[in-house]
Amino acid sequence: MVVIGAGMAGLTAAGRIAGAGHDVVVLDKGRRPGGRLATKHLVGGALADHGAQFFTARSKVFRSQVECWLEEGAVHEWCRGFAAPDGHPRYAARRGMRRLGAHIAAGLDVRTSIKVAAVVPRGARWSVRWPEGPHGPAGRIDADIVVLTAPVPQSADLLAGHVTVPDLAYTPTLSLVVALGTAPAIPAPGGIQLEDDPTWSWIGDNVAKRVSPVAAATFHTRPDVAAARWDEATEVLTTELLRATTPWLGGAEILDVALHRWRYATPATVHPDPCWASPDGRIVMAGDAFGSPRVEGAFLSGLAAAALVTEQA
Repeated sequence: MVVIGAGMAGLTAAGRIAGAGHDVVVLDKGRRPGGRLATKHLVGGALADHGAQFFTARSKVFRSQVECWLEEGAVHEWCRGFAAPDGHPRYAARRGMRRLGAHIAAGLDVRTSIKVAAVVPRGARWSVRWPEGPHGPAGRIDADIVVLTAPVPQSADLLAGHVTVPDLAYTPTLSLVVALGTAPAIPAPGGIQLEDDPTWSWIGDNVAKRVSPVAAATFHTRPDVAAARWDEATEVLTTELLRATTPWLGGAEILDVALHRWRYATPATVHPDPCWASPDGRIVMAGDAFGSPRVEGAFLSGLAAAALVTEQA
């Protein structure tokens, strides 16, 4: 079997499929597993999460998994609310969310820096194909079942002309991360969720979150800001967004900055089921656009995909 995408949904599905005794290969275009469990290295040893910032656990099955990660030291409880406590733990990963992705991927056959170009029928099987890239030769894997966990528009492109998939939309986000000379002016516990700011939807202190050993902050734009400015040149966009960080930096010197564009940051529409399959069950789709969004939704979707696959394998 092949799983496309090494984010939370893909790694969860692959782990459960492998645990049921099946051979499974995970392919991902990124340089490391994790997907939006992503952490940027900046100058001076600064670290900043530039994808998922934290997660909650509302369902019994996900709470059980989080308890395991807590015992293994993969995550920690950060806080129980931002503007005011609400009793729901927010979890993060020490040294960055990327570490959680690596933790989940351990022991799996995950092959990175592979940008799949097409998933096409080949007899009774499906052929997953990719071209030569800067990190390796072209390749192909034929599989009885393929699980696609990339954002739905990307998966639809891979299957074009062969399988019609659900039509689900996403909103984008621009993520700006900065290394600083001194601590930013972000109040405890180190995270701010904004609704009325003209630029930002999220601001985070990566030291307070126990991600970075030195001062570093993360800023996520509002979806409408990202959509309106998506095609602007990176240098110009970075310079202008930096101006909008000023009220939150407390005069701290900016030592380094990086901008990341998340085209499919958040599902705008969510499929009612936790995963989707073609009529013959040979193509399965999962991710945070199925069932429920966010990190927990991706995990539950990966579980559902794995259950569907192992039932028929």
